[in-house]
Parts: sequence; C-alpha cells; structure tokens
Amino acid sequence: MKVLVRILIFLAIILTVIFYSDQTIQENELLEAPGSRGQALPQENLSPPSGEGTIPRPEKGLSTLVGQNTKEIINSFGEPNRIEASAFGYDWWVYNDSITNYMLIGVMNDTITQVYIAGEDLDAFPYQVGQTIDDLYRFTIIESEISVQLDSSVYTFTINDVDMKNRLLVKFNGLYAQIYVDEEDGKVEAIRFTDPRTTVLHQPYEMTYKGDYLAPDVPSTYEQKAINESNERLLFDLTNVFRVKHSVDTVVEDEDLHMVARKHSEDMAMENYFSHESPDFGDLENRLEESQIVYESAAENIGSNYYDSAEVVHGWLNSMDHRKVLLKTDFTHLGVGTFGKYYTQNFVEREVLNRKNINE
Repeated sequence: MKVLVRILIFLAIILTVIFYSDQTIQENELLEAPGSRGQALPQENLSPPSGEGTIPRPEKGLSTLVGQNTKEIINSFGEPNRIEASAFGYDWWVYNDSITNYMLIGVMNDTITQVYIAGEDLDAFPYQVGQTIDDLYRFTIIESEISVQLDSSVYTFTINDVDMKNRLLVKFNGLYAQIYVDEEDGKVEAIRFTDPRTTVLHQPYEMTYKGDYLAPDVPSTYEQKAINESNERLLFDLTNVFRVKHSVDTVVEDEDLHMVARKHSEDMAMENYFSHESPDFGDLENRLEESQIVYESAAENIGSNYYDSAEVVHGWLNSMDHRKVLLKTDFTHLGVGTFGKYYTQNFVEREVLNRKNINE
C-alpha cells in the first residue's frame, strides 16, 4: 500500500511539472510604480536646499543641452525622426536611427527640458550608458533625500532602498540626473537629465513639498488620445531597444495584438482595476481567442502608475518575471497599449522569416 501511495505521489508531481511546463500563456505578477507617485504630502517645516555640496553642472556632453534652444540639438543631430506628445506639456523629439544612438529630447516652447539617453555611443558625461554601478558609486555621492526649489516652493524627494539599487537621482547645479540601472548585470541602462521644473512635474519618487503643488495640466480628450498613442510608439521603440541591448532579436509590431493590448489598458483605467483578468473580457487567453489571434505561445506584461513609457520599461526590466517576458528570445510579435498610466505588452511567438535586427 505504501508503495502504491508513493507511486501515486510521484505521478502527481510529474503531471504537475508537465502541466506547468506546457503552458502557452504567461501572466506575471502585477507591477506598480514604486513610491507614492501622485500622493505628494504637504509639509510646512521643509527648508530650502542649502546649496552645500551641490555638484557643478557638467560643461560637456548632452546634459548641456537642457535649458538650451532647440537650434542646438538640430545643429548637432539634425531634425528628429519624429515628434511625440507627452502628459507634461512638452513634446518628445525622437532620435532612433540606431540603438547605439537612441535618445529622446523633451521640448517645450522651443526649449530643451530634458534628455533621455539609451545609446551607448552618446555622450552622457559624467556618466556613460553601459558603465557599472560600482564605477558609478566610486565618483558619485548618492543621497537618499534631494530637494528642488522653484521660486518660494520647496519639493523634497525621498529615494527608497529599491530606488537606490536601480533608479538613482543625482543633483547638479540647476540640473538633475536620473540614472537607470539594470540590477541583473549591474550596468547603467539609460540616463535622463532634467531641468528642475520637469523633475518636480514628473514626481519620480516619494515627494513632500512646501508651497505650491506643481502638477501638469489635465489634457483634453483629444490630447489624451494623442498622448496614449505616443506612449505606445515609445513603448514599442524601447522594448526593441532593450531587447537588442541584451542580444535578443527585435519583435515585429502587430496591429491586432496592439488593439488587444490597448483595449486591456483602457478597460483597466475605465473600470478601475489592475489585473491580467478583465471582469468583462477574461484573461489573456480569452482576449487573444476573442480576437482570433494565432500564436504558439504568448505572454503579457502590465504596469500602472508609471509617469511615462521609459519608466515602465525600466520597471519591467528590473522585475524578474517581467524581464523574462520582455527579453524572451522565442517571442516574435508584440502589441502595446497604453491608457493614462496603464501600460500593457502582449507578446506572441509565431514563425517569422527574415526578422531584422534594429541596428541593420
């Protein structure tokens, strides 16, 4: 009898392993932006930043463009490949000729408000995409609290332990640098230089403030539609950027998958839930079947409360299960959908011929 019980237990384990290893649909844990973004707390006893220990602003590299007229970027790099909208009043100028030169330039009223650098060949002085975090810490003092003063108002960001590992913030004189680190390989994946006002508008970390609360204007329905579509295009761009940076083939854009992903992000936003399973449309398998999408395997990443597409991609990259989906070599096609601060990626595996690397 004992032998029979042992055999049955063994068979049950084997069947369980076979069942889970044969799953064609993967849905990860939910991923929300860290901190309390959108929940800034007023605090009357905040002191203006003293200025002591502030690092002098770099005198060379792309960070020097922040605050300059757009003529400076055009003189150096030409016209952008395209221009996208944002939720913060500035436009994104997209330079995407190659992975090694990929960058986004934030522009408002012909003035450069920020530079997001993902290309290793670009001059991100005093940092460099691809450098190790150990090297970064050797010459950079990283503080857990950083204050920004705009007129008489003071805003203080608290960088928590998780952010200290993969989303650092460094204060220069009149300039801020967000440094995105890949925890898996300990290397800098991207750097974002921002002016003080844009840093506060983004509210990238837990924030307290004294004075006026600074928030972006609420977009019209028409403007929000344009913002959502821009975020989708940037999300698709950045997905392939980081796949190639990790030696994985690019994925092909799929319009049907795109509509499934967009519908799910919109559904989460409108129905006020955050889950892979829609109360009305079911899980990913249900939604793909409803849209008659053919696939060999599929997976979904979702994220919420990130302030833009770059932030959510870095969040997925540093979440192990989401990272596996983002960088999985089997996937060939992708649809992305955003609605407000809800983001969805739907990957599928299909047979594809002559898939090209983005660098080609």
